[in-house]
Amino acid sequence: MHTSPRMGARRGFTLIELLVVIAIIAVLIALLLPAVQAAREAARRAQCTNNLKQLGLATHNYESTNGSFPMGDSNGRNNNGSAMRQNYGPFVALLAYYEGGTIWNALNQNLTIWVGANTTVVGIGMNTLWCPSDDVNGLRAPNLGDDTSGWDDSYMPFTYSSYAGNMGTLAYRWDDAKLGQSDGIFNHCGGTTDNIKFAGAFPPIRIAGITDGTSNTILYGEHAHSRMVPLNAGDNGKYTACIWISGDWGDTAFSTFFPPNYFKDSRQAEPSVNPGAPANKFPRNADKGENYNYRMTSASNHSGGANFAFCDGSVRFIKNSVSSWNPGSQGTSGSNNAWVYTPTTPGGVFQALGTRAGGEIVSADQY
Repeated sequence: MHTSPRMGARRGFTLIELLVVIAIIAVLIALLLPAVQAAREAARRAQCTNNLKQLGLATHNYESTNGSFPMGDSNGRNNNGSAMRQNYGPFVALLAYYEGGTIWNALNQNLTIWVGANTTVVGIGMNTLWCPSDDVNGLRAPNLGDDTSGWDDSYMPFTYSSYAGNMGTLAYRWDDAKLGQSDGIFNHCGGTTDNIKFAGAFPPIRIAGITDGTSNTILYGEHAHSRMVPLNAGDNGKYTACIWISGDWGDTAFSTFFPPNYFKDSRQAEPSVNPGAPANKFPRNADKGENYNYRMTSASNHSGGANFAFCDGSVRFIKNSVSSWNPGSQGTSGSNNAWVYTPTTPGGVFQALGTRAGGEIVSADQY
């Protein structure tokens, strides 16, 4: 009788061999993870670029139809019709030009967008206004309304924008027509009853007025909401900035006074938190102690810079290191209602890109 030869016992992995395999896998993951993250960020940045291109195209279609770019801010009546106040910003005016025609038609255009009658509009979010690297998708502003505009002190469902229009290098008070510092693309005409007499002081901009050249003038820039950080538990500053329907400072209007990503986040713009931060350079609510330096600065979550749409329809990435004046050394004078900038040094490349008719000569290889 024959018997089958006995098979030898199987040899398993030793602990050392297992640890070596785990170490190899860990090294491979460590090598691949940055590449995966870089690929994801490249995709997010590409989508951001596409969003800005859509906004640029919509703006040019608007200009072709209306003969000018939209206003950065406008006027509208309160719910009771008793007073005029700030109304919607450029992204509302452009709705019909970037697939928002239904929303535009739902807007009660006889009243300001801040009234109760327009609550169904203000809470709608627009994907085109959201950069994938900016965590704003689906967020809502927990602000309260006011009775004079028709709100019942209930929750305001505002959504946000990751982008803002170029207001220019030198900000101005829209209720003081003497300043004449409107050097950007999106002008503001004021809001309250007292400001109405200045409504014609800063008219909408036409392409013919961009004498620096459309390829040398910024139209829109990134304005990341996610980098707004409350100073304290009771501070709603994080939530009241970057509201997409508004053309107000810090919502859909930015300035090229500071270069891109000049501040790590909004807290770093506060001298009380960061002793090296410049004093407030923007007159809006300065009498109330509000600092608008961060709110008016372009910012993104992309590494090294931010995307900007230009008036020729192109979108370019401008590095944080772009030539700029020293913002902290630029002086101001006057009161809250009439601050006048007295620059101590000439503007840099970034400031030149923010003006529509400054006469600066800028080439693409400078940024």
